[in-house]
Amino acid sequence: MTTEQSALRKNLIERFSRKRSNLLPALHYVHTEFGYLPDWAMEVTGWHLGIPVSEVFGAATSYSELRIEPLPKTLLRICNGLGCDSVEREKLKSVIQTKFNSNPDIEIEMIPCAFLCALAPAVEVNGKWIGRANMDKISAEMIVEG
Repeated sequence: MTTEQSALRKNLIERFSRKRSNLLPALHYVHTEFGYLPDWAMEVTGWHLGIPVSEVFGAATSYSELRIEPLPKTLLRICNGLGCDSVEREKLKSVIQTKFNSNPDIEIEMIPCAFLCALAPAVEVNGKWIGRANMDKISAEMIVEG
């Protein structure tokens, strides 16, 4: 067992009792610690909670806020909700994809409703939501981030 695995195991023991109901809180904790859910960390979490790794993986992949791969340098998440769709999200999505799709440091995701309907269209850049998004606002946020 690596030092990192031992440290995670110790932290899980200190923070979470060995109950199945602690799966999501433990996954959120691990995600916060590493920025994503490494395979080995899901194994350690499953061991601690007495849950098969397949179930841990299933839970991890069921929630859009949990990632099983490291974050790219820039993550653009476009709200796919009805409110955002009604204000021409498809045009904005097309422009974003045309401008950024060839850049390997930028990942573009469509996500379910972000509940920012009054500010549609909504786009998230590295965790910061932009309401009434347009390319100027998105580009400006990427410069600030980047």
